[in-house]
Amino acid sequence: MIGKGATDPKRFHHRALFYNAAREGFGDLLGHFLADGPRDVLLPAFIGWSPREGSGVFDPVHASTARPVFYNLNPDLTIDLTSLARALEQHPGGMLVVLHYFGRTEPQMAAIRDLAKQHATLLVEDLAHGFYSWVIGGAAGRWGAVSLFSLHKMLPREDGGMIVYRDPTLLAGQRETAPELARFLLDYDWASIAAARCENFEAIGKRLRASPRNGSDFTLLWPECPAGDVPQTLPVRILRGDRDAVYHRMNAEGFGMVSLYHTLIEEVRDGFPELVALSRAIINFPVHQDVDPDAIEALVASFERSLDA
Repeated sequence: MIGKGATDPKRFHHRALFYNAAREGFGDLLGHFLADGPRDVLLPAFIGWSPREGSGVFDPVHASTARPVFYNLNPDLTIDLTSLARALEQHPGGMLVVLHYFGRTEPQMAAIRDLAKQHATLLVEDLAHGFYSWVIGGAAGRWGAVSLFSLHKMLPREDGGMIVYRDPTLLAGQRETAPELARFLLDYDWASIAAARCENFEAIGKRLRASPRNGSDFTLLWPECPAGDVPQTLPVRILRGDRDAVYHRMNAEGFGMVSLYHTLIEEVRDGFPELVALSRAIINFPVHQDVDPDAIEALVASFERSLDA
């Protein structure tokens, strides 16, 4: 028989807790996960740090009793499965954190989930950049037991984090600090914001792909945005030129470029030279919902000029 409406409160249910910052919620999760003593927490080796903000995903780990273990990434920031498998074999039974960089879903999540399960490891997805890649229907946030979100990176707000528990057995007294954020989140048209971000990504990417300097002075880290994903920014790797000089000149001209991983945390700087080099070369174009499409040509022209700075 089929009833007139849904009555099962557990079907497709997940619990969302809201905090002043995602790192605060992650710290809350770690506090319960480590209640019985230190455990290994596996993290990608591409984690940024700044003197002003610290490191969002690593600071709670560093402040806890966790033992951090780092695994390698490929040049396009996808996970090096060989490195990850080795780390899981050597450090089973802990927590594995996967970052979906710049809003792009890690494409190997099925294999990663299977590896985590094989080694009895809790899978956590960091979607600090990927709220829309999750909520609009992409694959992000469908694999792990817990997902972490930074709302202030997605909406016009200075703070705010959300932790989503797909596995209710992990809820053991966690206490959210900003429950009012649930109302704030519902006040926005997610689909329209996602569409604007995708359109801006495509418009900027099309102009960059057509640039005569593409392939010699710079290259797009991801030439296309996969279906179902919503970008946080558009990352470009500078091949010739000074990334920091490009950043400062463009911002001085009124274009809000960012370098989200300009400096990696100290713990990975010696063991992962390729990722350190990548961190010094990436710059990110804004694609957020406030980008004026009529200003995109000027944005890219400023970038091309700044490559000679």
